[in-house]
Amino acid sequence: MLTCQTILIFLAMYLPFIACSSKSCVMDILDDFEQMKVDVARSKAAKPAFFAALTPHFTLTGINAVLKFDDVKVNRGEAYDPSTGVFTARVPGLYHFSCMILANHRAVVHYQLNKNDQPYILGYSHKGLAADSSTISAVMELTVGDRVYVKHRHTGASEVVFGAAHTSFSGYFIHE
Repeated sequence: MLTCQTILIFLAMYLPFIACSSKSCVMDILDDFEQMKVDVARSKAAKPAFFAALTPHFTLTGINAVLKFDDVKVNRGEAYDPSTGVFTARVPGLYHFSCMILANHRAVVHYQLNKNDQPYILGYSHKGLAADSSTISAVMELTVGDRVYVKHRHTGASEVVFGAAHTSFSGYFIHE
């Protein structure tokens, strides 16, 4: 039994061929179809997204320590580099980033989300009776080559971030 959707697909695919009898017309239709396939593939590739967790406990020392989220679960577009902890925009547009940090037992963690070499938003995991977490998120306008990463923002102390997939960093493309 044919469904309405099947009939519509059939008409969309074959009606132009029925109405078009010349070879150049058929070739134009085939070229348009190939271009549609390229456009669909490009639109899928143009929407980067990543999610990565931290597996080992990570000691932040000094103001320049960048968190390297090593357990990459999603890396669509391959724009996040787990060896550096940096997301590099390959597509310009609006992005959303989020970071959740779990401070190791009875510790404090001062951190920030950077856009290029500038702080964009600050985070702080408070010293609780046990482990304590905090989450920061931001919407950013990025151009090709802009870098986004999470780094330590305390100069005088070493601070331990709890790993074991309790700490994460993610980002995704929203719109051009």
